[in-house]
Amino acid sequence: MKKIIYFLAISFALLVLHACQKEFLQVPLTTGNVDLEKVFSTKLNAEAALFSGYRRALGYGNNGEYNLQYGTLGSVGGERGRGWSWHPTYAISNGGTTSNLTVLNYNNIYTIVRSQWIVNENIDKVPDMDAALKATVKGETKGLIAYMYMYGLKAYGGIPLVKRALSASDDLSAPRASVDETVKYIVELCDEATAALPSTWPAAQKGRLTKSAVMAIKAQTLMFAARPLFNSSTPYLSLGANNNLISYGAYSEQRWLDAIAATNAALTEAKANGNDIINTGGGTNAPNANALADYGTATSTPGNREVILAHQNQDMEAARFRNLSGFWTDTKFNNQRGGLLGNFLSNYQKADGTEQNWPKIGDAAPRVATDYITRFGQMEPRFRADFAGPGIQAANNPNDSRWGFNTPGWGVHTSNYGTANNFPNASDYGQGVAWPTKFFYMAGGRLWYEFPVFRAAELYLNLAEAYNEAGQTALALSNLNIVHNRAGLPSIVETDKVRLRAAIQREWAVEFYDENKRYFDVKHWRLPAIGNGIIGGDIIEFQFQMTSASNKSLPSTMINYYMAKTYTAYWNDKMHLEPFPQAEVNKNAVIQNPGY
Repeated sequence: MKKIIYFLAISFALLVLHACQKEFLQVPLTTGNVDLEKVFSTKLNAEAALFSGYRRALGYGNNGEYNLQYGTLGSVGGERGRGWSWHPTYAISNGGTTSNLTVLNYNNIYTIVRSQWIVNENIDKVPDMDAALKATVKGETKGLIAYMYMYGLKAYGGIPLVKRALSASDDLSAPRASVDETVKYIVELCDEATAALPSTWPAAQKGRLTKSAVMAIKAQTLMFAARPLFNSSTPYLSLGANNNLISYGAYSEQRWLDAIAATNAALTEAKANGNDIINTGGGTNAPNANALADYGTATSTPGNREVILAHQNQDMEAARFRNLSGFWTDTKFNNQRGGLLGNFLSNYQKADGTEQNWPKIGDAAPRVATDYITRFGQMEPRFRADFAGPGIQAANNPNDSRWGFNTPGWGVHTSNYGTANNFPNASDYGQGVAWPTKFFYMAGGRLWYEFPVFRAAELYLNLAEAYNEAGQTALALSNLNIVHNRAGLPSIVETDKVRLRAAIQREWAVEFYDENKRYFDVKHWRLPAIGNGIIGGDIIEFQFQMTSASNKSLPSTMINYYMAKTYTAYWNDKMHLEPFPQAEVNKNAVIQNPGY
């Protein structure tokens, strides 16, 4: 698909999207350089319009449509460093989101939604497309619209719901729908799309929406509907008479049961068509002996069977902040402040399932640097697949020097260091405790990656979380351990609901590191410590004492290391939901979320 569909998408973007860059609901695509009759005069042109929507919508789930510019959601979600001082992630970490400094590009939601309604409403005009394919395309457009509204729900709560392509003469000031109305409309779109879509596509068309992909959208939507941010009698902050825009106003266990039903349906459909979690070396309640390779394949290998839907885009810019290898031929300067935070490190266990004893704030003395190398090697396979560090060859590309510390072109250096013993103070910030290598298992010189929008592992963790909240502990554990065992770890046996909830949330964190989930997950779980070391609060990272040798990543240059506070990140409870752009508030288009 990426050689055909995304070529058409880019070609169409050059033709069409320049006429579609105004804010919010926009004027129809019948002005400027675009003529609807021409766009829908051939199958080729019409599919290019559709595929442009794919590229932008699924790019929204990666990092192509955010306002972050230089990084990923991990840099504002407590996973990765905040970046350099000129990065938006740095400003958000220092002062939070504001109505003029937001994480998501709100206007792009509606640009994409409108483009897909235009395709939906005009596809019947195409003379050389048969009726069956036209019906399928309509299903695809509804699935992509549902996907965009799902992101809107997670970010803002109830949002304006545009249900057709509006013209210049229409009232463009669509009000916000309630949370309940927004969820119901997304579900409606998903059900209509599922009925119209195939279960699979031919190989050349792989990457287009299938039944299971849209069912996964529905399942995720219902999971967020069931989580505490919305599913509560008390909103996170009061919006007075408009509380229904940010909360259901009452708790209902039925919402968890609805999420279970939707997820089971999605998983059944996915498995029937070859998509399931990859586990080649384990069984029920047995640690997977091939965990690093299986997890690495699931998160990195294009077209692997665990991925239900991916953003199949070979654009180099999207990879810049995730691929730190020595294969880059241009500067990698902007990505050198996004290391794994020490706050997040404690989510990972040793390979035997026990807790690792890393340095802590308050230790009496630094540790010798060989301790870092030793403990790194003891960690669980997902940690070793996703990270490297000073003195560490990346385990996801074990025989490739350009993924190693001894290569001049290696994309990172040990920034958090001094040649003198600076214990217990911080010498610098940014490189964290390790360097991300995720999405590039056995990639070698491939710089691009296909971002996994939905993996089968997500469906199992949906079930684990929802079954636990519904009081069905055995089913929660069985689904949790499908993911946990695949990672090479022994089964979790916890039966206390609160402690099992924490174990499930920990599994979400580790399994989906830097897959743009945690930023929303921790907010919708309403974690009590969210401002005290999860997103906000003291941020901690390793600091290294090094020799004066030029390569600060060689084991021989490392003297000692310790944990230190590097900065304090901002948190305010208003940040549970994103602010709407001030321009939309000023023209009375939306009611602003509380606190902004």
